[in-house]
Amino acid sequence: MMYVQAIQRQKSAKWNIATDKEMEAIRKIKTWRLTDRPVSRRVLKGKLVYTVKNNLENNGNNETRHKARLCFLRNWKMKGRDFNETFALVAKFTTIRCIRAMTAANGWELHQMDVKAAFLNGDHDEEVYVEQRNGYVDPTYPEKGCLLLHLLYGLKQALKMWNAKLDDFLKFQGFDNIDPDACLFLLIDDGEIIIVLVYVEDLLLVASRLAAIYKIKKALHELF
Repeated sequence: MMYVQAIQRQKSAKWNIATDKEMEAIRKIKTWRLTDRPVSRRVLKGKLVYTVKNNLENNGNNETRHKARLCFLRNWKMKGRDFNETFALVAKFTTIRCIRAMTAANGWELHQMDVKAAFLNGDHDEEVYVEQRNGYVDPTYPEKGCLLLHLLYGLKQALKMWNAKLDDFLKFQGFDNIDPDACLFLLIDDGEIIIVLVYVEDLLLVASRLAAIYKIKKALHELF
């Protein structure tokens, strides 16, 4: 759903709250820095995309969430000018089935973790400029553009840089990247087995003890 459609609906107040949350998340981690518009570089335009998510809570009740996300159209970006390389870690289904079977056979703990605003946590290594979003333009510098310091959804580089930051973090924690599946990370510490399986921005956490999962979750929360 696009912005115009959302604000014309009965639940426009909820969409406005969702938009404020998204823009606050972007502002909080200093996603961009206001700067003069470059003459030699394109300034990309973003759009707000709205979705309704239904989540099943632990008590069995359904929770409906209104979610807004600032995105950039992929077809506006050209390789070699707006980006150089892109890829995403996507675990193989055979690996997922194997890990789940091992978990059931050994009585291990298994948790699924969705990293909120994952792509915003990627560190940018290329020069990209974007427009200030309508409704959230800095009143002091309305004519300036935004130099990205972190990534946003829709940018070709977002997946690559998010994966790079996650990979660095896991290896710093002592995990080894298991070949041939680049999405599988393993740590054995004093007989404790901890497995992290990456599927884009979702993580499957497996450990022989629940305390180990809580420990890696805490470290991830502190990073992201």
